[in-house]
Amino acid sequence: MNRRRLASLLRHRIARDPLGRSARESARVVGAELWLVGGYVRDAALGCRATDIDLIAGRGSSRLVAELARRFSTRGFRFRKRGVTTWRFTIEGRQVDVVDASRRGLLRDLRRRDFTLNAVAFDLVESRVLDPLGGLADLRRGRLRLPRRDVIGEDPVRALRGARFLAQFPGFTLSAEARREAGRAASGLRRAARERVRVELDKLLLAAAPHRGLQMLESVDLLGSVLPELVPLQACCAGQDRPDVWRHTLDALARSCRPGRLPGAAVIRDADQRRVLRWALLLHDISKPETLVVPADGRPTFHGHEVRGSRRAAELLERLRLPRRDRRRICRLILCHLRPGHLADAGATPRGLRRLVREAGEDLPLLVLHAACDALASGSPDAEARWRRLRRVLRELVRLGNAREAVAPPPLLDGRELMRVLDLEPGPLVGRLLRRIRERQEEGALRTRDEALAWIRKQLRAPAP
Repeated sequence: MNRRRLASLLRHRIARDPLGRSARESARVVGAELWLVGGYVRDAALGCRATDIDLIAGRGSSRLVAELARRFSTRGFRFRKRGVTTWRFTIEGRQVDVVDASRRGLLRDLRRRDFTLNAVAFDLVESRVLDPLGGLADLRRGRLRLPRRDVIGEDPVRALRGARFLAQFPGFTLSAEARREAGRAASGLRRAARERVRVELDKLLLAAAPHRGLQMLESVDLLGSVLPELVPLQACCAGQDRPDVWRHTLDALARSCRPGRLPGAAVIRDADQRRVLRWALLLHDISKPETLVVPADGRPTFHGHEVRGSRRAAELLERLRLPRRDRRRICRLILCHLRPGHLADAGATPRGLRRLVREAGEDLPLLVLHAACDALASGSPDAEARWRRLRRVLRELVRLGNAREAVAPPPLLDGRELMRVLDLEPGPLVGRLLRRIRERQEEGALRTRDEALAWIRKQLRAPAP
């Protein structure tokens, strides 16, 4: 895309964007210099949609910030990082950042950016594109190039951002200089703020091809700096006549990006669900190396790797400071990820299927799709036959989950009533009894409160009052 066409496209986008219009009108009212940069310009050139707005303010920046605060009805907040002052406004979930470059000037500010594709500027006052660093040519060629030397050395998290862009834009490649600088970022990444690392990993996993970003981290020896628990997967065989566990993991992630008509795929639409699913796929075999046993017949086993894996994943996710609810969901998927396959191999019973539906809860579609991606990426000689068996089980799980959600009966008892009637103390026993009552209710064996109490007294051998 050339400058003239990009300028026309950005004019139209800004005209339809309330935040963009406010920024442009504010600059014109106060007579400030203002340029639109970063992802908004980049994504317009690539035909993608952008939400957040990054701005560089030159002369008149203080007047501009005051006018934006008036129009947005919020003062925003100011922060300073590596000598750069930024004002941030959050408007209806969207973020507007205004960098003060009144002393530094536009060119120096563009040169401090991570990659040249983010260093193309659009003058909001004069409606023209400025590209002093050749970012548009790099966009056309699909190349991630640094605007100057030591950009990644100044901020090692930019190496992760490069991996994220490779995942986000599958046709792009990393320039040789950027690859060399990324390879020197290992120690800096280990010291980087965990929240920043987690944000980049989240975005990488949500991208169109997360496996490409992870392959880049592996190729420049950065995987151990951010996810050291995954490095042993590279030397661990996934099974007899199968690729290593790391290749299997990358393949499973890749399949989650193109689920097609796989069971469970139709229900998974929002970013929150995709993020939980892809973290679970990335970590589901994390404990295979430590549970590997190769018996005399040469067929490797990994007994209990799902239990150990859920614990190790919990530690890793806590270190990266993922939200607690996400950690619970991811670890539950890892703990249960083998169960659909076990049901398929052993002959799924209605009771076993209903139990898994109940225990998976709201994340049943994620578990179903996880099992499908895991199975299709297995690489085992009997993968096709196992997939045929598993697919029937997964479809039945989806059907039972939909039916349960549509006609779920109200519970016959709650915890307080159970403790009062049976004179029980609060504790795990109450939860186990409620789950057993619920299971019998879904099987149709219990229909009333009195039947539930009679049945549970019998189980506890408690005399009726």
